[in-house]
Amino acid sequence: MGFGSISMIWTLAIPAIVFLYYFFRKKHEERTVPSVLFWEQSRKHTESSPFVNPLYRNALFYLQMGTLLLFVLLLMKPVLTGSGNRSEHLIIVADVSATMLAEEDGEPLMERHKARMESLIRDSKGARFTIIRAGAAPDVLLQGSGQSDEAIRTIHDLKLTYAHQDLAAAMALAGTVAGGEQADVHVFTDSADPEELPAAGPGVVYSIHTASALPENVSVVQFGIALEENSLSAIAVVTNDSPTDKKVMFSLQDGKGSAVGQPHELTIGSGEAERVVFEDLPAVRALELNMKTDDGYPADNTIHAVSRGGEELPVFAEAGLHELVHQALLATGADVTAYGRDEAGQLPEEAIVVTGSEKTFLERRGRTVLFGREGQVNENPVFIKLSEDPLFTFAQDEDIYASGLYPPFADMETVAGPEQSPLIQRAGDGRIAILADPSMTDWPLRPSFPLFLWSVIDGYSREQAGAGTFLPGESRATTPSLVGGWQLYTAEGEYLSEFGSSGALTAPDEPRLYVLRSGKEERYLAVILPEEERAVSAGPSFTMGEKGEHGKSESAGTLPVAVPLILLLLFLILAEWEVQRHHGLSY
Repeated sequence: MGFGSISMIWTLAIPAIVFLYYFFRKKHEERTVPSVLFWEQSRKHTESSPFVNPLYRNALFYLQMGTLLLFVLLLMKPVLTGSGNRSEHLIIVADVSATMLAEEDGEPLMERHKARMESLIRDSKGARFTIIRAGAAPDVLLQGSGQSDEAIRTIHDLKLTYAHQDLAAAMALAGTVAGGEQADVHVFTDSADPEELPAAGPGVVYSIHTASALPENVSVVQFGIALEENSLSAIAVVTNDSPTDKKVMFSLQDGKGSAVGQPHELTIGSGEAERVVFEDLPAVRALELNMKTDDGYPADNTIHAVSRGGEELPVFAEAGLHELVHQALLATGADVTAYGRDEAGQLPEEAIVVTGSEKTFLERRGRTVLFGREGQVNENPVFIKLSEDPLFTFAQDEDIYASGLYPPFADMETVAGPEQSPLIQRAGDGRIAILADPSMTDWPLRPSFPLFLWSVIDGYSREQAGAGTFLPGESRATTPSLVGGWQLYTAEGEYLSEFGSSGALTAPDEPRLYVLRSGKEERYLAVILPEEERAVSAGPSFTMGEKGEHGKSESAGTLPVAVPLILLLLFLILAEWEVQRHHGLSY
């Protein structure tokens, strides 16, 4: 015997109240009545058995208690597990998508399914056990094991992958694992359409276990952020799939868990969608939107976004620069636009500027490259060896000739050349100064010069950038680091893994913010739920195959007991009515 809703055991309080009432009900005083009206009834009580007499006098009480206890049992959804026609191979297919977190009576569907899986295994002593995880791609976790303890341990360690499940592929794999022999395949999911599932092979029975009730759900279906001139804006689209209106509270956090902006509160009507807009936010690199409301599916109440996906920024090159600089910029494949020196004040912040004006260079914040500067040139021919800085990844071990150099900036670090007379300097905000006109050096004639400019453009584009938005477990190539491989961390700083500079990045399973680090380079990465996992579903359980009728709505792997219990309940109510009609409430 099992229970589908053990949490309803609290209703035992109802018969307990009735039981206490019988102790405190009004007591009647016994009095001798000179009448023969009750002789016949008294004679019956006297002649009855002493064991039956109390039962006869309190028949209504016992019938009421029995009815209430039976009603409590029905609320707990009793089922008889097991069937007499079980095969020797038990295959369990477990859906591990995010919707398994949908709650029923306050308990996640995944935990309810795990309890039923473990019960099936315990009831199948002597069988062989195979466990298949139904994620984006099916995965066999245990195959043909005869150890029930090992199978239970595998079920206990089962974790969600959050990716949308390919249930048809997992069931087809289960049929293949059966190998043409008889097998009981139990599939645990939230809902399934029999028309979309593969046909059962000979001797294979599919028992589909689903969610019996559809929880209320408010979902964030879209979330994005846009970087404006000096601030950030964010917008979210929220839907209410619940039958009632829902009051919702929204709040934002940055990648480090600090609150951003002011919370928003609104009421969303049943079946409606609302847009939530956050404006004038500080320019952060990643945001987490949290939604608090009364629903039964918490997985889609949080969503993440990064401010930039790592795309290249536009390049604005001063028209008066040497032609070789313009040619090298075009060779990088960048989106290059020429501008006049008098137009420097109109250049956007989200752009890379290559200029020969020291004034423009000093006025801008970051993402600026200066060729030459004002002042007297120190005409002392030198050969300068390029350093191992990431800017020269493709141009190391080269000696650059310069006929002269401009004086260095006092507050900048040297990147190439001696400290007293450097060729290249870098400011704290990332601006780069090349202290020589292109005509004063042979570097623009070398292949390494456009590669240097490409490294600068790529670095500027990636600073403050995000690695992009991934689905759980998705693998995708990402822009290589300038100093080697990437290390993957949580936003809180916990190390997870690393991969080479030429390898594809495989996103973690859990939706949240992550950070890619390589040297001083840092990029945020957001993992979000697939669109299919932002809506919950439920449906009837059914059985497919030789031992079950296709599409039959019944609890697979169990024997229904609700109908006989309901008939017994009706009989007890009828008996109560009959006792009350004959004897009144005193009995």
